[in-house]
Amino acid sequence: MSYRGSDAVLVVSPEERAEAIHFAVSGLEEAFPDASSRRPIVTWQWRAVAALAAVFAVLVVLYPITTLSVLGSSAVLFYLVILATRLVIATVGLRRLERPDARSFPPVPDDDLPRYSVLMPAYHEPEVLARLLDGVVKVDYPADQLEILLLLEEDDEETIAALHAVEVPDMITVVMVPAEGPRTKPKACNYGLYFATGDIITIYDAEDLPDADQLRMAASAFEMGGEHLACVQARLDYFNERQNLLTKWFTLDYLTWFACFLPGLDRLALPIPLGGTSNHMRAPLLRELAGWDPYNVTEDADLGMRIYRLGYTTSVIPSVTLEEANSDAINWIRQRSRWYKGYAITTAVLFRNPRQAVAELGWVGAAIALLLIGATPVLAALNLFTWLITAAFFIGVPASWEAIFPQWVVILGVMSFVIGNATVAYLSLLAAMAAKRPRLLWAALTYPIYWLLMAIAAVKAMYQLVVKPSYWEKTVHGLSSDEEVSA
Repeated sequence: MSYRGSDAVLVVSPEERAEAIHFAVSGLEEAFPDASSRRPIVTWQWRAVAALAAVFAVLVVLYPITTLSVLGSSAVLFYLVILATRLVIATVGLRRLERPDARSFPPVPDDDLPRYSVLMPAYHEPEVLARLLDGVVKVDYPADQLEILLLLEEDDEETIAALHAVEVPDMITVVMVPAEGPRTKPKACNYGLYFATGDIITIYDAEDLPDADQLRMAASAFEMGGEHLACVQARLDYFNERQNLLTKWFTLDYLTWFACFLPGLDRLALPIPLGGTSNHMRAPLLRELAGWDPYNVTEDADLGMRIYRLGYTTSVIPSVTLEEANSDAINWIRQRSRWYKGYAITTAVLFRNPRQAVAELGWVGAAIALLLIGATPVLAALNLFTWLITAAFFIGVPASWEAIFPQWVVILGVMSFVIGNATVAYLSLLAAMAAKRPRLLWAALTYPIYWLLMAIAAVKAMYQLVVKPSYWEKTVHGLSSDEEVSA
């Protein structure tokens, strides 16, 4: 039987350790083989891609001008469809941002509150450990109903050394995660899930600063939502938006995603791709789902789809968790390329059996999964394509290009560039104004430049998808100052 040692570290027997790591690494693959991304793209999908590439090559040889013209116009039309879908969903979600409904969650009496387990994975993050411990102890929840598991990799010497240098609050238990299997956040969370005793499980990242009443609000949402409510997603925001222009863009990115898109999906009863933190889940259902996919680098989006496929729902609450926005462009690209790669993996796994996916998601749900998850990295890359077409329109192109890209295709591409970037900037402006963040208005007007970084990240993601799909590229935290944290 495991117990908490005198140094706050969970003590487990060799048998427990073996069972826990087996569950963390192989639990999902054994319970739901088709849902595991250990092999992200299966044989028939590779064959389909190869067949399409072969057909395309033949058509280019036989009918080069027609083929490339059709491809270019199709790409532009697909781009417009994705943007139109996002505009509709975000517009629906904006209504909730304009009228916060935090008071619609009546408090649950302390005696009726469920037991909560908070999982806090941290890896190579000694610089934010003290901030993490300081922030989590401010959570307003009965101590006898709260379990906080700090998940550290057993070979992460720098973070363990930083832990010994601070006082660990009594409410926190340190769990040493074995250095086995994929070195990913979902594997660590699965290991923690094995030992968690709460009725509800949530995750906070190392740099998170959640609202003090977030657990209480989530508990209220579960009580009102009924047994089919499987997950409650809190809104994510940033505490260092003023640091530079990149952090302002990133803040707008999160504001439109978590405060517009996800509430819009919630109101439309569509599948919700979860955020990587502050999602609160019923523990029995999470175990029924065999936890997170340890091989998927966007395990949050994947879990959101699996919840919906089983007939359960996810709700969005107005409680906010503050995180640290990437202030360094290279660091940002590392993080975003991992997300894009994970979206591609999630889509490939989700549609391994297309007929079953459509039956479980519904036609609309399946389309939304494709347009909001699968098409996200494609949209980023296509935006660069529209930039190039627009540049060609104004600068001029060789006569040979005019044969491949007829005038009507170029005009359509320029329209897509104007409409697409104007739409994104418009949504950013609406989100900034609805959230009463006037200091973000200038960043919203320059937001199209941010898409160039997205395009770079998308190209990198596609490369990594082929050469190292399960590689978790670490995001460096702690780049903001203490003054920015407290601002």
